[in-house]
Amino acid sequence: MSNDNAREFVSLYHAAVIEAIGKDADTINVKIGIHLANHFLKQIGKMPESEIEFKEAIETFFKRMFPFAEIAQMTFNQDGTAVLYVKGCMICHGNSILRSQGGKGYCPVCHLVKSSLAKGLKKRIELTGTEKPGPVGECFLKYKAE
Repeated sequence: MSNDNAREFVSLYHAAVIEAIGKDADTINVKIGIHLANHFLKQIGKMPESEIEFKEAIETFFKRMFPFAEIAQMTFNQDGTAVLYVKGCMICHGNSILRSQGGKGYCPVCHLVKSSLAKGLKKRIELTGTEKPGPVGECFLKYKAE
């Protein structure tokens, strides 16, 4: 399957799942993210105990086991914030389908990262926002650790 076919499949599948879930999509989207986080943490074997270990583990997971985007890079800042930069996200294209039908988009990846960060670094994590500066599929997911 080519990358274009894979993107189309994931996009259509994501949109169909969200449509099928209906009014419970907000809650189920969070649960999907948590389940993905649990899968990620099981796959890596050892819980990342530092920001550097977390960055390496999550980026490897996104490249090898859950390649939802062309680029997914994690950055930790000195002020306790973290950012996941994403480009070429297949899920965002599914959200475009939903929006074109008058619906709302849902991102399980933001909850995957939030849950993984909380469990791995043993801190309270807040998703503080998203920025979508470029084409569909490009965003910055922003977090704060306390």
